[in-house]
Amino acid sequence: MTSARPNLIAMLELVADGGDVTAHELDKAIPDPLVLDEREKAAWEELSHWADDDDIRAKDTKYAASKREWMRGHLSTLRDIDWHPQPPSSHQRIKVGIWLALFLFSGASYQLGWGIFGGYDKQVSVALLFIGLWIMLPMLGSLKRH
Repeated sequence: MTSARPNLIAMLELVADGGDVTAHELDKAIPDPLVLDEREKAAWEELSHWADDDDIRAKDTKYAASKREWMRGHLSTLRDIDWHPQPPSSHQRIKVGIWLALFLFSGASYQLGWGIFGGYDKQVSVALLFIGLWIMLPMLGSLKRH
């Protein structure tokens, strides 16, 4: 996320709510659009087209309404919270390492017929699989589609 995002959001809100943005205002707020990420650049381009198309909007109210709707779409895209992954902590690494060692050991015991768990190798492997899913469940809530 760049520092230009709040300016883009403010301009998109203004246009979506019936206001207007000029090319000069856009250039002043975002002097270098090359630093924008992909979603921000798409929103900037839409605002740039808006600023350039004032004569078309004056003649065609349906065109202006559809452009305002596009602004709302870009606005919702930019308002989405970005997911910034954090590296796992030492505690998390140790917990997953122990789980992985046990899971691989029980799976090998079942597949190779070692019988280390007294005939319950398959059940232990399945239980460890569910424990692994339970360990990873909190991470699933933080995943987002962009």
